[in-house]
This record gives sequence, structure tokens and C-alpha cells, in this order.
Amino acid sequence: MFTRKDFLTGGAALAAAGVFGENAKGGGALGERALPGAALATPDVKFKDLQTVKMLSGGGRVYALASRVDTISLSTVFVSPEGKILVVDGGHYPDGPFLGEFLRALGGHVDYWFLTHAHEDHFGALVAMTDKRPDKGGVSIGELIYDFPDRTWMESIEKSMKPHFDKFYTDLIDGRLKGVKHGDCSPGRVVQFGSWSFEILNAPFLYNGNPVNNASVMISVKAGGKTWLETGDMGVEGGRDAMKKLGSRLKHDIVFLAHHGQNGVDKAFYAAVAPEVAVWPTPSWLWDNRVTNGTPGSGPWRTNFTKCWMQELGVKKNYLLVKDYLFM
Repeated sequence: MFTRKDFLTGGAALAAAGVFGENAKGGGALGERALPGAALATPDVKFKDLQTVKMLSGGGRVYALASRVDTISLSTVFVSPEGKILVVDGGHYPDGPFLGEFLRALGGHVDYWFLTHAHEDHFGALVAMTDKRPDKGGVSIGELIYDFPDRTWMESIEKSMKPHFDKFYTDLIDGRLKGVKHGDCSPGRVVQFGSWSFEILNAPFLYNGNPVNNASVMISVKAGGKTWLETGDMGVEGGRDAMKKLGSRLKHDIVFLAHHGQNGVDKAFYAAVAPEVAVWPTPSWLWDNRVTNGTPGSGPWRTNFTKCWMQELGVKKNYLLVKDYLFM
């Protein structure tokens, strides 16, 4: 087990050396095992140093995708054993071309596309993927599921987001995806996609502080014999509300860390989740708390706090998305 000092100073080099996920080809946490029978084909696309983790049971795949441009983003693709697909967010605008290529290689149809909240580094790839393409980027969508707070309210508090909202609502929702079904995003809704399922856990929590992040809608995915918690960019206040409303239902095997691993939910939230595995949607500079051309620790971010929490809570594996991961 690496020490607290290793955690605070090792940076992305730890991931490259295999401390995070151990490059994921052997046994370890969560009963990793080989897949029975034939696996789904891996798409022939330009992955970022794709690493494979044998973790699931019964077939199927989960792709945790890194940003193509080393920035904050969140993009997860769940592919059930029957080939049904759930996309969570998709990432930042520059991630769109890769995501479109990847989804076309998977067959070109997404059964459910879920957006956690109204920030561009989460919905931007969907906008870019379909940008200036009447065929929606060559990808069809069965249901688009999201619950964003009132647009006027969000823009009044986060004025810098207005250009992104203009593209999302005008170009996408009222434009290229106008004919796509907008699915029910009510808390408690359970959606089956093949033999896997996901549940919507909360309605947006409304705060004037950190408003759009705190309005993140979380989902719980049951996939491959594991439970996966997607937290979006949930903040401290929203996380505390979620703890009150969900109680023991917050317990999950795997958590995607809130707000890219820093300044999101607090330690008590992660203690309630009690995960064995943490997935960090975190670029290398944020992991290192490093400003451009600076040294590790030169930035204002709080990533090191979360690193310490994961160690103190006994998380067995941490996967840092400076590369793409395939859980199978």
C-alpha cells in the first residue's frame, strides 16, 4: 500500500507506474475474473492508451473515457451483454469527434443518454458530435434524459454559461435533437437496458452557491454484478441533502468522484458510499494540483484532500482517467 506522502506527491506518475489500477490486467479488488464466452468486440478507434480491467460478471463492458484534450470532463459508456448502451454525459466540446467515432463503431445507436447537469464539460461533446450534421453525427438516440433547473435562473447566477446554454438549447434541444424522446428524469425511475439497469436517485438540489454543480442528478447503475455511482459535479450542500434523502442507498461498489475529484462532495458523503473502487475523471494537471507550466502543488485545487479521503476510507483501487479504461 502506498503511503500518504506517495499519494500527495506522486502525481500522474503513480498511474503510469501502475499503482492506480495496477494497469488492470491481473486479479485484485472486486473479484476480478475473466469473461465467460465471447466478449463484445472492442471498437477500432483511437483510444488514449486503453487499459483493460477484468472486473465484471456475465459479459458487458463499461468504458470510462479520458478527455481528448487534457481537461475536465466526464464520459462513461455502459454496454450491456445484450449490446444496449447507456451514455453518461459524454464530455467537453473537443471530445465530441472522438465520441461520435466511438459510438458509431459500437453500432451507432445509444439507447439512453443521461446528462448529470448543465455544464459544458459534461454536455459539450453531445453538442459537438452532432454539430452541423443533419444525421446527428451518425448516432441515433432512443431517449435523452436530464433535469436541468430553470434556464433563466441558471444564467442569472452563472452568466458565463449563457453562450453554452444557447448552443445546448437552441442548436441541440430545439434543433438537431428536437425529435428525440426526452425521457422521464424523476427520482426513483428504474430503467432496464438489457440485463443491466440504472436508477435516477435525486431531483436537482437548488442552491444559490455553486448552483449548477449542486443541481447534479446522480444515477446508480447495476452493471456486471457491481453497483456504479455517477455523481456528476455534486457539491457539498447537494451531497449532504443526498445523504439525508438516500441514507444507506448511497452504498456503492464503484464511485465516479464528484467534480473531477476536488471541491465536490465531502468526506462524509464518500464514507456513506463506502466504495471499493474510485474512478477519477481528473486530468493530470488537476491530479497534481498544478497550474500551467507549474510544479505539483502550485495550483489552488483541493485534489489532495480527496486523495487522502480515499486512502483513509480504505478504497482498494483508484483509476485515474489520464487514459481510457475498459472494465469488462
